[in-house]
Amino acid sequence: MDNGITVLIVEDEQHIADLLETNLSLDGYNSIICNNGKDALEVVHSQHIDIILMDVMLPDSTGIELCRKIKHTRSDIPILILSALGQSSDRIKGLKAGADDYLPKPFDLEELSLRMTNLLDRSKGNGSHKDVFKLGAALVDFNKYTLTKGNDIYHLTSKEVLLLKFMTEHAGVVLSRQLILDEVWGFEHYPNTRTIDNFIATFRKYIEERPGEPHIITSVRGVGYILNTT
Repeated sequence: MDNGITVLIVEDEQHIADLLETNLSLDGYNSIICNNGKDALEVVHSQHIDIILMDVMLPDSTGIELCRKIKHTRSDIPILILSALGQSSDRIKGLKAGADDYLPKPFDLEELSLRMTNLLDRSKGNGSHKDVFKLGAALVDFNKYTLTKGNDIYHLTSKEVLLLKFMTEHAGVVLSRQLILDEVWGFEHYPNTRTIDNFIATFRKYIEERPGEPHIITSVRGVGYILNTT
C-alpha cells in the first residue's frame, strides 16, 4: 500500500540502492534513486521529497558536504546518513553537517525502518521539542518559518531559520563568528562576518524588549554571541 511518502536514496552502489528501494516499497514508500550528489541536488530542488537516505562516499562529492548543501536550502527534509564509516568521529561529522541521524553499514532493515519513522514523525512536529522555541516574549516556529511576538508575525528566510536553530540548539554556549560561518554558511559560501552581525541585529529587533540593550542574544567581545534562555 502506498503511504504517500517519497524517499530519496543517494547511493552510488546500484545493488544497495536497489535493495533499499525493494524493501522500502514493501513498507509503502515511493523511492527515487540518485547515484551522485549533482543529481540529488536537482531532485531535492525540483521534486517533493519527504526524507533522504544518503551514503557518505559518492563519486562527485562527499555525503557530508552534500548534506550541508541540502540543509542550507531545505532544512525541513530529514536526512539519514548510511555509511560504512562507523567511527564516532564520522558520526559527529555527519551530525554537525546537519544530518538528523546516522546509521553505520551494515545495518538491520527493521532498525532502518524505525529510524525513518522517528525522523518523519519529528519532521511533522509530532512530539519534537525543537519545532517551536520560545525566545523571551517571542515564539519561533521552525516548521512554519515564522517568529511571533504579540500580534506581530515575522516571516523568516531559510538562512534566518538555520541561524536561529543553530543558536537555540546551542543555547547558553558562546558561539564564535568562525563557528557560525562554518556550521550555518558552510565552508564554500563564507559571507563577510559583518553579515552575521546584521542578522543578529535583525533578530534583536524581533525579540528584544530594548534592542539597544539586549539580554536574550548578547555579544561576547572579540568572539561572537551567546543566546540566553534564562
